Amino acid sequence: MLLIDNFSQASVTIESFITIGAFDGVHRGHQHLIRNLVREAHGKGFLAGLVTFHPHPSAVLNPSNPTRYLTTPGEKVSLLEKMDLDLVALLPFDEKMAQMSAREFMRLLCKHLNLKELWVGADFALGYRREGNVGVLKELGREMGFMVRVVEPVYFKGEVISSTRIRQLIALGEVREAAQLLGRYYSLAGEVVKGEGRGRNLGFPTANLEVRPERVTPADGVYVTYARIGQDRYWGVTNIGIRPTFDGGKRLVETYILDFESDLYGYDLVVEFVERLRPEIKFPSVEELIRQIQRDVETAREILKREEAMGGIEGMLEPIYTPSTKRFEELPHTADKAIKVYGSTLEDIFVNAAFGMFSLMADPQEIKVEVSREVEVSSFDPESLLVKWLNELLYLQEMEGELYRDFEIMYLDGKRLKARVWGGKGHPTKAKVKAATYHNLEIKDVGKGYEATVVFDT
Repeated sequence: MLLIDNFSQASVTIESFITIGAFDGVHRGHQHLIRNLVREAHGKGFLAGLVTFHPHPSAVLNPSNPTRYLTTPGEKVSLLEKMDLDLVALLPFDEKMAQMSAREFMRLLCKHLNLKELWVGADFALGYRREGNVGVLKELGREMGFMVRVVEPVYFKGEVISSTRIRQLIALGEVREAAQLLGRYYSLAGEVVKGEGRGRNLGFPTANLEVRPERVTPADGVYVTYARIGQDRYWGVTNIGIRPTFDGGKRLVETYILDFESDLYGYDLVVEFVERLRPEIKFPSVEELIRQIQRDVETAREILKREEAMGGIEGMLEPIYTPSTKRFEELPHTADKAIKVYGSTLEDIFVNAAFGMFSLMADPQEIKVEVSREVEVSSFDPESLLVKWLNELLYLQEMEGELYRDFEIMYLDGKRLKARVWGGKGHPTKAKVKAATYHNLEIKDVGKGYEATVVFDT
C-alpha cells in the first residue's frame, strides 16, 4: 500500500476508485464501504484508494470544541493497511485546505490519483463551507470525467454506525456496544509512567498509562480489559478516574495486570476495553477498597474466561445491514422455487440471495438469533461461488438443524468468500429447499447495481 501525505507524491497511471472521509475508528461501516470499493475496483482492473485527513477538520473549523479521536493517525493507517487498498492519502488539514474549493480539490484528485469513480455517502460534502455536496460533485464529475457513486449507510440495531455514535458510547462507558460497532475492542495506547505507588501498597500494582489528551477516554469506572505488551496479551482490570477514596487528584488510566510481576515503566502498553464493571466509588476505608478490588479481579477472570470461550469479540459480533427497498422477489416456476435478487453491490447479491433462500424456508421474523458461524467457500467465478455459498448454508442448515436470517460478507473477490451468518435452531416451516442450481444463473451488472436469478431444487 502506498502511503502519501501530499497529492504531488503520487502520479497514478492506472485509473482509481477513491473514497474520502475522516474514517476515525475505521469502524464496521467504514470496513463495509472499503471492502466493496476494493472488490469493485480490483474486479475491473482499477486501483482502490482512500483519502483522509489529520487533524480532524473540526480542529481547524471549530478549534474551541475539537473532535476527540477514536484512533491516532498511526492506528488508522495500520487498520487501513489490512484492507487491501492500493493507496492511502493522509493529508494535513490546515487553513489552506479549509479554504480550498471543491473544484480545486477534485482537480487535484483527478490529476494526481487518476480518478475514475468517487464513492461517498449521501450527506457527504467537501470544499470551502462544504460547498461540494453530492449534486455539485456529480456536476464536477461530468466536467472532469469521473463518476460519483453514493453508498448506503450501514446499520446496527436500527441505528447508523458512525464515529460520532461510537464516541458517545465510549464516553458513557458502553465499551461492549462500542466494540460491536468497531468490530474490535476499543483501545488506548501509550507509555507506562510512574505513579504514586498506591496500587502496589494495596497489593495490586498498576501500570499507569499516559494517554494523549485528544483521545476519547471511557467514562470513569472499573473495566475488564486486555493488556498488550508487544506481542503478548494479558488479562487486566483497569480503573479510570481520580481515586476518590484517596481524596481525588489527576485523572488516570491505571491497569492491574493479572498474574504479571515485571516492571513496565517506559514500556508501550495497549489497553483493550472489554466491559465496564462498575462506576468509580469512594469507599469508607482502604480495607473495603481492597475487598472490592479482589471481587473485581475475580469477576474479570470469569468474564474473560467466558469471552475467550466465545472466540473474543470476533466470535461475538452481531449482524450489521444496509437498508434496501427490494432485496429479492419470488418468481413463478413450473416445478421448483426461484428468486430474483437485487443489490447495489456484488456483496449485496450474496447476502440477499441467502436471505431470500431462507425466506422461502421460513418467516425470517420467526428465526431467533442464538448462534453465529463463519462460512468460507471458493470457486472459479462469481456465479459458481454464489451456488457454493448457498449450498454450504443448506448443508449447515441440515447438519446443525439451524435456520439463518442475518449475513455479513467479510471478504469477497469473485472467487473466494468469507462470511459470518447468524441464526438459531429450527426447521423449515415453508418450502424444503434441497439445493441451489446453476439453471439459467447469471449475475448481471445493470449499471446502478446487480441482479441475479437463482433456481432452487425443492
